[in-house]
Amino acid sequence: MKKYFKSLGAVFFVLFILLGCTPSQPIPDPNEALADEPIAIESQIVEPTLENSLKELFFVKYNVPVSEITIKISAQDETHVKGGVSFAPSGTWNGGLFLAVKVNDKWKLIYDGNGSVSCLEIRKYGFTQDLLEGVCDPIATKVPAVVNETIVVKVYFNNPDNDPNWAFECSNVFAVEREIPQTQGIALSTVKELLIGPTSAEKNSGYVTNINSGVKIQSLTVKNGVAKIDFNEQLQYQVGGSCKISAIIAQIKQTLKQFSTVNDVVISINGETEAILQP
Repeated sequence: MKKYFKSLGAVFFVLFILLGCTPSQPIPDPNEALADEPIAIESQIVEPTLENSLKELFFVKYNVPVSEITIKISAQDETHVKGGVSFAPSGTWNGGLFLAVKVNDKWKLIYDGNGSVSCLEIRKYGFTQDLLEGVCDPIATKVPAVVNETIVVKVYFNNPDNDPNWAFECSNVFAVEREIPQTQGIALSTVKELLIGPTSAEKNSGYVTNINSGVKIQSLTVKNGVAKIDFNEQLQYQVGGSCKISAIIAQIKQTLKQFSTVNDVVISINGETEAILQP
């Protein structure tokens, strides 16, 4: 009987081997990756489109959230782009012009609506005139014809006959117009008109000047809103009395302040600003 069971056991063992059965193995966890296998992770990076690249430039410069930046491209080529930018909530537009150029595969802002446009500098980046339309005028290819253009400016004089406060406010000055040739040095030309004094008709209307004849302008500069004008000694020759001095200063300053680039005026005589025009 024992032999029978041994024989039966041997038969089952042979069948087990023939059927290819092996001891059970643990089922691998699908969430566990092998050490040498990379794990696939979906990218969250936004595609680097031209619009997104431009938004990044404005974000870096002005620290405005990208979600509040709207870009509208109006013209472009492979390395240049022109358009509008707005820092406003979605659905609204409060934008300004911008120009950008691609340098070494990176976009760079050339102009973003703030400050003045230097067309000379912009053209160095190779912008075509089509892209610069509305920003920079075309470069002249012909010598322009000479045109005798004029401009109307104002010079300031006192008018004691028509100013009831003249005795108390000697710095009260009043404008009369002059038509002069258009020139780059318009401020200088205007002050020269002031030094000529009132015309005969203006004198008949009560206008007078307190500036001596023979006064010469030695220099005039305008920088950062300040006009600095230097005269020869004749400006204060035999000038006395606080009223007359106040009138002289007012005539000069008001004549220069009519220009938008002038907020303040510094008067000097032979380079000196102290101890001049004293009563």
